[in-house]
Amino acid sequence: MARTDPELVAGLVGWLDGQRGVTLAAGLTEAELDRAERAFGVRMPGLWRAVLARAYPVTSTNDGIACPDWRFGDEPGTRELVDGPVEGLLFDVEQNGFWWHGWGDAPAGRSERLRVARRRLAEVPRLTPLVGHLYVGPDDASPVFSIVQADLYVPALTLADLVTGRDQSEVPAERYPIGSVPFWSELHAYAALGHDKDSRFAGLATGGL
Repeated sequence: MARTDPELVAGLVGWLDGQRGVTLAAGLTEAELDRAERAFGVRMPGLWRAVLARAYPVTSTNDGIACPDWRFGDEPGTRELVDGPVEGLLFDVEQNGFWWHGWGDAPAGRSERLRVARRRLAEVPRLTPLVGHLYVGPDDASPVFSIVQADLYVPALTLADLVTGRDQSEVPAERYPIGSVPFWSELHAYAALGHDKDSRFAGLATGGL
């Protein structure tokens, strides 16, 4: 299925239109999309760029789902959304004993653990916020991650599956990790299966939600 398939784009626009407290404005131009990617350090999947070119989601009520403002009307709020996955993990490093073993041995002091974690997390792909807690990696094959600190869920196996409804429940544990987004796919496997001491993902990290 082509990533700019008009039916798929229309289906994703319909999905956006169904989000609580979200209204749709005129789509973004290519120049606006390029500027947003540069300014916020993200690389949006081609399919999501096609969706945003068709319709631009805007948070319309106080209790609505938060949408990134790629038109720079709320730059601090958008940076908070973009930085949310990393900042949530740093909170878990500080408060909930989270440590990714691929970073090496955890330093004894809290400030040093945070320093090392922040440096290592600066090396992982920056995810694009969709709406609310939903994020996606830089290509169309990325899973859609729902991220709250070290707790990850995959509500859609790819962006297209926001329309079809396929989620992580359709993937058996032996086929994890889901997708191949560096770090984030493995963190999801740890969040979903790693707390089972018999899981092959149990040794990836400690702590977290």
